[in-house]
Amino acid sequence: MKRFVQSSAICSALLLALLLVGPGHLYALSISFVPDAQDVFFGDQATVDILVSDLGMDQAPSLGSFDLTLGFDPTILAFNSLVFGDPVLGDQLDVFGLGSNPMDAFEIVPGAVNMYEVSLDFPWDLHDFQADTFVLASLKFDTLALGTSGLDILPGLIPPVFADAWGEPLDYSADPGSITVIPRESTDPVPEPGTILLLGSGLLGLAGLRKKLG
Repeated sequence: MKRFVQSSAICSALLLALLLVGPGHLYALSISFVPDAQDVFFGDQATVDILVSDLGMDQAPSLGSFDLTLGFDPTILAFNSLVFGDPVLGDQLDVFGLGSNPMDAFEIVPGAVNMYEVSLDFPWDLHDFQADTFVLASLKFDTLALGTSGLDILPGLIPPVFADAWGEPLDYSADPGSITVIPRESTDPVPEPGTILLLGSGLLGLAGLRKKLG
């Protein structure tokens, strides 16, 4: 009997702790870059997607809003443009295409781009129709110099905020990415020695034929 009372007390304490923590602190979504590392020729543009994962499928948690700042090396890259939403699934904070409140990204300081979006959908619609993994936004960068620029979600400046469909904060983890700008090289294949000899023999044969015909 004593053991039963102790077990009941422990279960009650755990349940109370979960209720006090609140639903927004029970989950941690993941943020990553796709591709996580890429090479791009100097003078070309680099495109990278910000991917969110570890959400609920047909259930909570869903993402209702976000506000994040992306950091990069301004001596190697320059922010060009941004498009909100998944290129295949569409904007998952606007599951019916009725409109949301996306903020055009802006460079608050060199090397830091801020962006945010707030869903205007009902929480239960986000739970039922939002995917568990999708692209938040796709960014384009111009290349300024050779080298590697890291990509990170910055904790300072404007601290990142992720909230669920009810506006409760969501914890998150973020994996870094990178873009390496490499020199442009000729893509024309170099003829192998055997190919050069074959071409030379063919030219000599044509020259001999022309001499006979002349």
